[in-house]
Amino acid sequence: MPMQDTLVNVDSRRAETETLGPIERYLTTLLDEFRSLDDGAVADYIPELGKADPSLFGICLVTANGHVYEVGDSARPFTIQSISKPFVLGMALEDRGRDALLARIGVEPSGNPFNAIVVDEASNRPFNPMVNSGAIVATGLIEGPSVAARQDRVLDSFARFIGHDVEVDEDVFESERLTGDRNRAIGYLMRGFGMLEGDCDETLDLYFRQCSLRVTCRDVATMGATLANGGVNPMTGVRALDERYVPDVLSVMSSCGMYDYSGEWVYRVGIPAKSGVSGGIVGILPGQLAIAVFSPPLDPQGNSVRGVRVCERISHDLSLHVLRVHSTIASVVRRSYDGAAARSNHVRPVPDNEILDRDDRAIVVHELQGDLYFASMEAAFRAIADDLAGRRYVVVDLRRVVNVDNAADSLLRELAATLEAEARTLVLAHADVLGPETMPAETATRFVDVDTALDWCESQVLRAARPALVPVVGRSLAGQPLLYGLPAEQLAVLEAAATVQTTAAGEIVIREGDPADALYFVLAGRVSVRLVLADGRRDRRLAAFGPGLSFGETALVAGGVRTADVVTDEPATLARVALDDLRHIGEECPSFMATIYENLARQLSTLLQRANAQVRALDP
Repeated sequence: MPMQDTLVNVDSRRAETETLGPIERYLTTLLDEFRSLDDGAVADYIPELGKADPSLFGICLVTANGHVYEVGDSARPFTIQSISKPFVLGMALEDRGRDALLARIGVEPSGNPFNAIVVDEASNRPFNPMVNSGAIVATGLIEGPSVAARQDRVLDSFARFIGHDVEVDEDVFESERLTGDRNRAIGYLMRGFGMLEGDCDETLDLYFRQCSLRVTCRDVATMGATLANGGVNPMTGVRALDERYVPDVLSVMSSCGMYDYSGEWVYRVGIPAKSGVSGGIVGILPGQLAIAVFSPPLDPQGNSVRGVRVCERISHDLSLHVLRVHSTIASVVRRSYDGAAARSNHVRPVPDNEILDRDDRAIVVHELQGDLYFASMEAAFRAIADDLAGRRYVVVDLRRVVNVDNAADSLLRELAATLEAEARTLVLAHADVLGPETMPAETATRFVDVDTALDWCESQVLRAARPALVPVVGRSLAGQPLLYGLPAEQLAVLEAAATVQTTAAGEIVIREGDPADALYFVLAGRVSVRLVLADGRRDRRLAAFGPGLSFGETALVAGGVRTADVVTDEPATLARVALDDLRHIGEECPSFMATIYENLARQLSTLLQRANAQVRALDP
């Protein structure tokens, strides 16, 4: 079942998942789907491991910036086993450097089981640090003046990766010691070949202890996320591994981490990974996230059966294959702003502006950029979810988004559903990047640009704040801001000079290049001022005017010709007053034009102040 289906069909899931977020719900569907998979067997060559409950099943995903998603038995302790190997490799690299390590351990896939007693015949080195022979040699490279000091080095390093102290499961440790004859044979062989220094038994004990560390699925995912974050634990901010050696560790995990299944793993899943015979798997997508799965039954290669299937599904559904190309961006959320910072180009009467000023948190805009895939959209989802206080309309601006994959589309759908459940509305601007097949129009309110999206949101806020105002269509111009302060007799003369005209939607009232010879008052409907490009397409709405507002005022001060089109957005009723008639009235009543110019100056000043504030707020 693809993620697009599992994220959207929330109603078909169990009731207890309804309070989970979209990613937890997705992970829960994987638990439900693969829990019935009963292939494989619990490892029993170490007696204590054979006691594991085969029904245990947990999944945890941790992002490179430290956000955790976990379901199932993610808090159930188990021993880390071979998942310890890449992290001990990192310690050996820090203590001895690349040259010393490569002199004793290769980095080639062996094609053999993890406990095979084979070496590179040309150099007598173990093939790589992910099989037991290479891991035992890597453990031998950890420095310290005593056995206790070396053990403390191991425990301290794992504690930095996990974010808290870690303990050895003494029962498992003793069980490994008692049944570790094959590993002892490997250790002595490595010493015989000159690859292992010091006391072989001490190194083997340290190796058994590192494999017996008690961890949880969440711990393992955090360790993986630390590698994904360049060696810095995203929870604590503590560096766990020198950044120089992170690529070394991930490279060996990618080619050798899944034993003799490594090649097929890279082909099917495509992320660096390591498994352990206690049933754990960790997969790491550099710069993005880590996935950990815990389920004890193993396949013949020693990998968790359910773990492999879950990782295959997640990689496919979330497009996580490391060779899948994603553009890199500093942040998917370019910027966010609300009504206090920016408004639409719809020029509104003073009372409406006062309402929008009082409720300036109702509308928020989040500008996204780059490619939207699982990790980037997950970050955007959380940024939006963290800024919902007081929000009723969430505008997502996709103008700078290049591509949207299926996982990101699913999260957008889930965002719409989440907001709807909280009586909020998702509004998409520049949504053409999505396409109708990936994000149907009915999933969210869509607009061609941010201006029209903001205009719609503002109208919803105003409609909720006051009863709908039905303009009285007629010749009365009382209440027009441009005419404030005119005595009744002058208004009557102006109304007598006005010509009332009714226009259909889409009609051009003023065309660019027309003589600027009249002033217009909107009595009903709405008009927009639009620029026309050289190719004839209307490009951008510069302003919109509704009932109680005027347009064409620049004719009063500039004359000349019109510089843009004015088009009706809906059927409108307009009052047109010729400039010659205005001048004639002004000649008869000298205070008439003075009042109009004073109101015009006040309006222009208000618009300029708002524009300046918007530029300051939105300046990147």
